[in-house]
Amino acid sequence: MSAPAAGPAALPRVTSRVSLHHPASHAGIPSPKQARIRRATFFTFVLLGTIVGSWLMFIVLSRYGMHWHETGLLIVFVPLFYQLNTGFWTALLGIWMMNRPKPDPLDLMRTIPRDDMDSPIGATTAIIVPVYNEDVTRVFEGVRAVYNSLLATGRVESFDFFILSDSDDPNKWIEEEAAWLELCRQHNAFGRIFYRKRRAPINRKSGNVSDFCRRWGKRYRYMIVLDADSIMAGKFLVNLVRIMEKNPGIGILQTFPKQIGATTLLGRVMQFAQSLYGPAFVAGLNYWQCGEANFWGHNAIVRLAPFIEYCALPALPGKEPLGGHILSHDFVEAALMRKAGYAVRLLPNDEGSYEEGPPTLIDTLKRDRRWCQGNLQHFSLIFAKGLHPISRLNFIHGILSYVSSPLWFLFLAFSTVTAAMNPELVAPHAHLSVELLLIMTLTLIFLPKALIVLDELSTGRLFKPVRLRFLAALGSFLDTFIFALLAPIMMIFHSRFVIYTILGKGVKWIAQRRKLSVGIDWREPILTFGGVTVIGIVWAVIAFFISSHFNNHFLIWISPVVLALILAIPFAIITSSNRSLFRFGLFLTPEEVNPPPVVQSLEDHLNEVKDRPKLQPEIEQNFGLIQLCLDPYVNGLHVSLLRRRKNQQHSREYFTYLSHKLITLGPVSLHAQELKAIMYDADSVTNLHYELWSASEEHLSGFWKMAIRQYNLVAPNPFTHLIAQRQDA
Repeated sequence: MSAPAAGPAALPRVTSRVSLHHPASHAGIPSPKQARIRRATFFTFVLLGTIVGSWLMFIVLSRYGMHWHETGLLIVFVPLFYQLNTGFWTALLGIWMMNRPKPDPLDLMRTIPRDDMDSPIGATTAIIVPVYNEDVTRVFEGVRAVYNSLLATGRVESFDFFILSDSDDPNKWIEEEAAWLELCRQHNAFGRIFYRKRRAPINRKSGNVSDFCRRWGKRYRYMIVLDADSIMAGKFLVNLVRIMEKNPGIGILQTFPKQIGATTLLGRVMQFAQSLYGPAFVAGLNYWQCGEANFWGHNAIVRLAPFIEYCALPALPGKEPLGGHILSHDFVEAALMRKAGYAVRLLPNDEGSYEEGPPTLIDTLKRDRRWCQGNLQHFSLIFAKGLHPISRLNFIHGILSYVSSPLWFLFLAFSTVTAAMNPELVAPHAHLSVELLLIMTLTLIFLPKALIVLDELSTGRLFKPVRLRFLAALGSFLDTFIFALLAPIMMIFHSRFVIYTILGKGVKWIAQRRKLSVGIDWREPILTFGGVTVIGIVWAVIAFFISSHFNNHFLIWISPVVLALILAIPFAIITSSNRSLFRFGLFLTPEEVNPPPVVQSLEDHLNEVKDRPKLQPEIEQNFGLIQLCLDPYVNGLHVSLLRRRKNQQHSREYFTYLSHKLITLGPVSLHAQELKAIMYDADSVTNLHYELWSASEEHLSGFWKMAIRQYNLVAPNPFTHLIAQRQDA
């Protein structure tokens, strides 16, 4: 139902929370001694590597005196080398954790005794799915797959689903309502699957979640957050609840979602890389973050009582983009939960939690634009009172993940100036310090990948057949070249995003494109990456001039970067193609070789939906509106879900005028706000259905004539079988 007054009435109200002073509340929180030992080990390695690399760089740069460009080069080098060391030692410690002879004493799965696996669950859990103008079919088929997976466990009665819509596209809104009703009808899930549409999408996703917590949060002990493109296996969901029950000191438990469903070359390479390298990095993060892990905003379980009490987001001082509403709310909620005394844990289990990634480079950059602004907002929170030091460090790492791009750009720019001012530094006969620094840098970049591939070849952790292990090794070799071309392009755009944010240029909240249904329009990458290509050509000319004039190797040193920038347009086009090397068995993931039941269920249902007759573009674009106006069941459903407002903003004459325009001129005659105004007025919606079916041909626009003729053919009423059953009765 849409926005029930008090949520599902049959569920018990949870009014108590675990006391932080109760001894059991520390269950799930690593002891201070364990955390100190692990962090001392990790940061000793990281700082030693950073110091050695910085010292070598200082020796190299000071050979001919430290000028302003050498000083600038050293300043930007230090944080970049720290970031390299952080990733290197995270991966190495993760590989060690995956291969250690004894189980990790902090492994949360060990806290569930075998006897508890079949016992009932006393806790009530809400699974929420915030959506904003998403592919309606994908969202509800994902919910269907998760619901069916929970049914198979026999524990579905402990879970409720909430689809929380902020969609401002009128057609998406109606399609969501119809899809919700059909899903509930098919599974007899009324009172188990709920749908709520907010009138105003205040504070975006975090505001959507906050609204749920205010309205219904006290009726549930836990909340599991899913993204519109994520799914989780039923058995895994049940185990998450059991872990939280056994470890009352945990406030947030974040899972490791594996990517699935990629079809483009870039999407498949990203999916393959995450599948192959991700487990080691997540195990390493779990090693040193301990109880101060990060919350990624989805595919996680949250203890609702402390979340509601302690994790309300403050408004940052100043205006957006650096002030105002916090965009990347998940990092902040994790920090506030830890401040309240609850642990935030990462569960390095790579089975049971899944999501989809962006299909193209352009979609990846659009997502990163939002993430960049959100992470830069955290700068003012680094010095907030009462936060745990690791929470502050998590903020710094998030900021550095984007600030490192302009730092790298400055490093290359200073290197270009240095090559012109001190050409001896890149002369054919390099100093020993240069060679050592180069070897150290390459080791930090490539050794983790090599060790992960060797681990897979020897253990078959992901792929049992030897043939697939060698294909994974070949895929790792090939993705190195793809990421080498990708990194400089990302550097330019991330640098631009950081500058935009600092200069006060915010980002708009837009719906994500999660699938590439048709081929990419070549004009889009040409317009997007044309400037990057120009930068690459100009930089290559400057490097050629420096190398030829001073007889050094600067062009060779800088060539991987400038070549990637020059090839940005064809790279974006080729990686957006569905025709890629995976057809030969490359870039496979375990979820494709042996699909988990919940993933297979999603794929099967999506394939069934693909058989729906193709609609004309104008009909497809306005399909939700057509359903609302022509289908009596959808029309009645929508009216029943509307909440009548006591003080109507507009007069009846205004709604009559808009309805007349819609009928006689079609939907193109109304602005989006006018169309939504009609759809929020129950009387107008009811009258539209009557007037459209009773109007004569000459009073209908061409759009409605076509819609009425084709509607019953291309979109048969989903309730036809119900009508037949009633007639038979």
